[in-house]
Amino acid sequence: MSGERTGLLTIRVWMEEGSTEPLRAEVRISTDVSAGFERIVTFTRPEQVCATVAAWLAGMLSAAQPPAID
Repeated sequence: MSGERTGLLTIRVWMEEGSTEPLRAEVRISTDVSAGFERIVTFTRPEQVCATVAAWLAGMLSAAQPPAID
């Protein structure tokens, strides 16, 4: 299993009472769990969270693909 890599993405959500945008979503991202979390970001809109998850998944998938041979 050499070259195998495991990523991790966690989402923690809470509400900020009294805010005009009460949603808070903290996203912790790692493309290699042996290196720990690489980024921690907080969002206030669901579409931001969805875009981050989609980009992370695409990155994990592209990293798993063998390089193209020309």
